[in-house]
Amino acid sequence: MNVGGFSESIWHFAGYLRLIEPAARPSDLFDGDPLPPPGDEIYGRLSETLPPAQFEETASQRVLFVEAPAASPALPGLKLASPDFKPISLNPSSFPALPRRDAPLQEPDIALEGGIQFRFLSQSRSISVDYQPGGTETLLQLRQINTMDDRDVILSDALPGVLPPEIETGAAVAEMLQQAQEATPDSLPFEAIGSTQALIAAITARDAAWAQSGQSPHADPDYTPPSGLIVDGVVVAAAPTGPTIEQIAPWREAASAPTQFVSQTVSEAASTLGIGAVAETGLNQQINQAVILDLNEAVGSMIVGGDAFFSRGIVQVNILTDSDHVDIAIEGAGSVGVFTTDNQLHNIAEFVTHDMTARYSGAAATPYWHVDTLAGNFYDVKTLVQFNGLEDGDRTVQASEGAYFEAKTGLNGQVNYAMVTSLDQYDIIIIAGDYHRADWIFQYNIMLDSDVAKLYAAGGTAEDDVAVTTGFNSLTNSASITTYDSAAFAALNAAQHDLLSALAQGATVLTPHADWGLNGNISGELKILYVSGDYYDVNVITQINLMVDADQAIQASAIGGELGVAAGGNSAANYAEIIDPGTLSTSRYIGGEAYDDAILVQTNLVTDDDTVTIHDTTTLVPEFVAFAEQTEMPTEDAPPLCKPIEATPQDILI
Repeated sequence: MNVGGFSESIWHFAGYLRLIEPAARPSDLFDGDPLPPPGDEIYGRLSETLPPAQFEETASQRVLFVEAPAASPALPGLKLASPDFKPISLNPSSFPALPRRDAPLQEPDIALEGGIQFRFLSQSRSISVDYQPGGTETLLQLRQINTMDDRDVILSDALPGVLPPEIETGAAVAEMLQQAQEATPDSLPFEAIGSTQALIAAITARDAAWAQSGQSPHADPDYTPPSGLIVDGVVVAAAPTGPTIEQIAPWREAASAPTQFVSQTVSEAASTLGIGAVAETGLNQQINQAVILDLNEAVGSMIVGGDAFFSRGIVQVNILTDSDHVDIAIEGAGSVGVFTTDNQLHNIAEFVTHDMTARYSGAAATPYWHVDTLAGNFYDVKTLVQFNGLEDGDRTVQASEGAYFEAKTGLNGQVNYAMVTSLDQYDIIIIAGDYHRADWIFQYNIMLDSDVAKLYAAGGTAEDDVAVTTGFNSLTNSASITTYDSAAFAALNAAQHDLLSALAQGATVLTPHADWGLNGNISGELKILYVSGDYYDVNVITQINLMVDADQAIQASAIGGELGVAAGGNSAANYAEIIDPGTLSTSRYIGGEAYDDAILVQTNLVTDDDTVTIHDTTTLVPEFVAFAEQTEMPTEDAPPLCKPIEATPQDILI
């Protein structure tokens, strides 16, 4: 790499996209009349602004060393493998002689970083153009689907006939799905996500309404495009963190807590397992992770004959229903901990834009153009859908009779991962119609975790614990859209209009013009895509986590020990990123109007109506009556039945 040349990140692209790579070369660029060497005064000024050129051990020869301006800013964030790219040494003798013209041609200016410009004058050159049908279109629809039905049932001989009926969840789930649909912008309907044709139709209609009204169909006139890292509608410096396993399952703090099912009678006080019953029916995890890296339009120059539409959008929705019912009957001085809250719902979004300010030229001095022509519309559409569906309504019945009984019916995991990378190798893209560019991310977490826990603890001591956690659920959406582009389109000039007309008519010989302002390279050839219709450049990621975890846990102990239920602690997370480089220079031109917009929708909906009852063992729910009759009950001298205590979670958190 030469000092002052392309940045390292631009160099990553250069190998793929055949952008200019600076190299020392003779001043004779083509076969024919040589270009006059620059004067001593000019060469002296040039040597002051550029580092010394490096040459191999060949005969000494004075050359003009011209380096393209550095691109600023650099391209952080793209993790592309460096191509095996070497500068090309142009051999003038390898090209056939081009036909000469009598009229001299004014070659394009070449700007240097030091502010010096050279204008090369030579005799007229011609550009040979060949055409062939081509253009690699992409209509990619990738779907990743995980579904799981894990409704476990555990029974206990000590509680014969005790098995609660399954909870009906269908109506609640249908309502939550309706809420997710209503949170999606009408400009891109929820139904359009599953069909490529419907998605294209929706974008076409949206852009047409955009051009007619002059403003984005979704945003109001006072809408401000988002910027920075936005968490739940607020710009922050860092993303939040979720709950720890010690919060979700407090008994895991003890080193003696077993890690697998144990059925062992405790005959000695020295047992390390203790006495009690523990059930972990929650702690399920769903993860979707997706990346689209779209390099198809990362070209040196682009011309759009019509309008250009660029819409970016992130739609993030978290919906949680966590209405728990906890009923605890306890005797003795043991501690009770009930945690039904501390659910965390977060939407994290970021739009990152890198403005490309590099100015390139040289297409007018590139003698061979290879043009792939495509009649009609061109489609580069990539849709990625990830879905996790989990039904985990467990029913567990446990009785502690001198053993440690640990049941793990939750802890299910679902993971989708996908990375889509697309790369074409055009130097210039020319679109006769409109350019439809869209990067959209849709993320939905829908969780129903309405649990029921009933615990009976008799004969306990001050060391005995009863712990129930039905909260600590975590729903997270995280998305980012990163673009690399010049800040704006420039209007087409007369020379560029003439060029479009010539290419549309299939001209095989072009007369170069300095006002084209298009990028060339020292290979002597340009690869160009010409589209006679509209161009659709669309990237869409849709991620859905749907979890139904309505657990029911019943535990009873007549000899003390530890009782614990962890029915919450579920997590659902979506991670999505779209990296979409566009034109890598300011060589971007348009014949119509340019429309650019970014939309962010972040929604958190929570239904959390908990009921917690803690009372004395003399007041029993029906499930425990048979079990209590087999144990030592309070004597007749015992105080009268205690009235159940209705308490809110805040009153009993410890």
